[in-house]
Order: sequence, then structure tokens, then C-alpha cells
Amino acid sequence: MIELLTVNHFDKVLDLFDITSKEIKIISPFLSQSMADKLCQIVKDKGLTCTFITRFYLEDFIAKANSLDALEQMIDNGILVYAVRKLHTKLYLFDNKYGIMGSANFTNGGFKSNVELSILIEEEDALLSELHSYFDEIMDVVKGSPEGLITKSVIETSREQYKKLYTSKKHAGSGTVTSLKIYGASLNKKDNLDDTDTLLEELKFCRAEKKDCVSECFESVSKSEQKTYPYTIWLKFDGEGNDRLNANEGFPMTDVIINGKTCYLSNYPFKVGSIKDDDVIYMAALTTDTHGKNQPVIVGRGKLEGFKEENSVTDDMLTKYDWMSRYPWYCIISESEVLDTTVKNGIPMDEIWDALGSDTYISSFGRNEDIAAVGRKHYQKAHIRLSGNAKDLIDKKFDALKKKYGVIIYNSQK
Repeated sequence: MIELLTVNHFDKVLDLFDITSKEIKIISPFLSQSMADKLCQIVKDKGLTCTFITRFYLEDFIAKANSLDALEQMIDNGILVYAVRKLHTKLYLFDNKYGIMGSANFTNGGFKSNVELSILIEEEDALLSELHSYFDEIMDVVKGSPEGLITKSVIETSREQYKKLYTSKKHAGSGTVTSLKIYGASLNKKDNLDDTDTLLEELKFCRAEKKDCVSECFESVSKSEQKTYPYTIWLKFDGEGNDRLNANEGFPMTDVIINGKTCYLSNYPFKVGSIKDDDVIYMAALTTDTHGKNQPVIVGRGKLEGFKEENSVTDDMLTKYDWMSRYPWYCIISESEVLDTTVKNGIPMDEIWDALGSDTYISSFGRNEDIAAVGRKHYQKAHIRLSGNAKDLIDKKFDALKKKYGVIIYNSQK
């Protein structure tokens, strides 16, 4: 399967981090501390092998397009980090099952254009094999170069050079300070950059270059302090745009019998391997609020059991709920509480957005994106990752409504 990625790179990368079991290979000229944190944590937690190929130009660090601290953190966490000169490729490989291949940057005359487009490749064996071969061929050259591997010593030397250049840049005010300091393997003689004119031309191109969407996801930096929890927080939508839940009725929990026990389900149109044990779920009814506006309204909260490959709907489930044919995969809601009132009396998502803006969601946290841009990322998604900040606000509002209306408890039998 090949899927076009335009505005949803960040969510896809997080999903692929979650379901990777053995190895991650990345080629990216750019790196931020925030994504290094996520990568190091997943590599550490799951014992993954990870190789990261990047570009190591001192000017990139001054411009904050790359991070010495992030590279050092990856090295400290056992990730092999390599440098390649004239690197502009962006490639992300997860085990032998998934890959993301992004567009190249370019300058066309006086116009600078950035094609924000990538493709997600899933279980396309021939194509994935070629991409792995491409990566491995680069590695064969890089490993034979004295400047291929980035070490702690290289980081420290560059940090001293960085301090001197940064000081010069501050003294220069708005002036431009050029650093010819580069490090990395050359894939061929044309990439040596061993004369000043060629090096200056490369640096000029790099300054003009704009980063594509996948690079931007690796640069997710928040101006707000993001609250984190040791589990993922999901907003799950129930109902459909053309078949909204009745605003004047209570929220309908989906109950089934599994192995003789009553269980409550959260259903999805595809496998959701990113959902793990003890993840938190907030149930949002696609309905009409008290002002007559169509929008999601949060009516319940709970905990999930992690997704298992056998979690597909049965004929008995389809007999009871024919809509499951469109949502044939499920997770069990281990414990939950739902407001004991009609769905219109829940928490409208407008209230959360008005308070937090794009900080409502992990994928847009700190980006100050407008609601239309965030909506395009989440279009027709069954579930979305919420930020810890959103969880705190929703819990506060939910607790107030719980006192007003009470709740109904739905716990799956063990």
C-alpha cells in the first residue's frame, strides 16, 4: 500500500515509532531536540537498533536547523549517527514493513519553492527492498570514510567552533557570518567540497533551502510548556459526519460478549497498533451542542487495553452492530465513566480549542496553527492524540459535569 502524506506526517511518524519492533533507519539533514527525545525514548524502551544519517555543517547548527545536543543525546543512547556531505535526502525506514520518502528541496531561479509532499510505503516488498539497499549503499561508503561516524569528540570540537562563530554572529548584529566548517563523508568526488568556491555555493544553496513536512515534524518546538504523561491520551470520535449521534439521548456504549465476558469496545476502521495498555481515552460524540452547532462533544473517559492482532469483529458482533463492517477493528475499554445525561451536555471541543488553540493536540503543539490547518491534519480520523495540557483541562471540566449530572460506570469484565 502507498499512501500520500501531506499534512499528517507527525501523527504517522509517531504511529510508526509505536509499531516498530526491530530497527529504525533515518536519513535527514535536520534534527531538533524534541524529536531526538522521542526517538531516544522509543529506542531505549523497545531495545531497537537505530541508524541516523545527517548533515554536519556548522552553519546548520547556528541556524538551529540541526542540534549538537540532540546528536550527542542520540549517541549516548546507542544510536549510530553518521554525517554525509551535500545531504538533502529524507528517508525514514521502520523495520522492513514501512517507509516514508519525502520530496527534495530546490531553488528555481528567483523563486524558492518547497514541495510539502511525501509518501508512506507499507509492505511493498520490492520498493522497500530498494530503499533499504539505497540506505545500505550509502552506509558502505560512509563507514569507509574517516569523517563518516559522528563521535563525542567530533561533537565537542564542533561545540567549541560553534561558540566562536555564534559570538562572532552576535557581534556582527544583522550581518551574515559564514562558516566553512563542515564534517562528513563524501559519496563521490563531486561531494568533496574541497575548494572554497564549491563550498560557498553549497552553503548558499543550503541557506535558501526550506524544509519539507517531514523535516518540520522533526523540528516540532513548543513555546508553551508541554505536560507529559507516561501513556498516550486519545480523543476518540463516535458517530459520523452524515450520521451524528442524537443530541437528546445518552451516549451509547458498545457492549459485546468475548469469551463469555461482557466487554466494552472502541472501534476503528484500521488496525491501531499504536494503542497500548493503560492508554487514556476520551469519548467524543459527533453530535449537536446545546447551541445547535455540529461538533464533537466529550461525554466519557476511560482506559484502554492495548490493541492485539486478534481484535477483529466477529459475525456475532456484526449481527448486533451492523456499522462495525466499517469499523472492523477494536480495542477493549477496560474501565470508563460516561456522563449520566444527554450528549449535548458534555464538553464541546470548541471550549478546549478556545483555551489551548493548537496546543490541544500533540501533532500541532507549539506550532500556533489555525483551526483550519489542524482540521486538515485530522480530517476523517477516528482518533487523535491529545496533549497532556488538554487532558488536564478536560479532566477539570469533566469533574465539574460529573458533580452536576453523575456518571455511569462501564468496566469490562476481566
